[in-house]
Amino acid sequence: MTDEIRLLREQAECAKIGYLSGGISRDEAAERIKPYAAAFNEKSKELAAKHHMRPQKFSLTAFLR
Repeated sequence: MTDEIRLLREQAECAKIGYLSGGISRDEAAERIKPYAAAFNEKSKELAAKHHMRPQKFSLTAFLR
């Protein structure tokens, strides 16, 4: 995992914690998580193409559980 993706993951986790604790709204959490979701989907596409599989897409609902 690259440092950029690790940083995006950390920011997404902070947004998730903020949402679950009631500190921020769902829309605000989704906005903060969006860069990580884009990076996740791009990496997923690369790996899926390499292994001839379908990519696993990022799901905001599943991430916020």
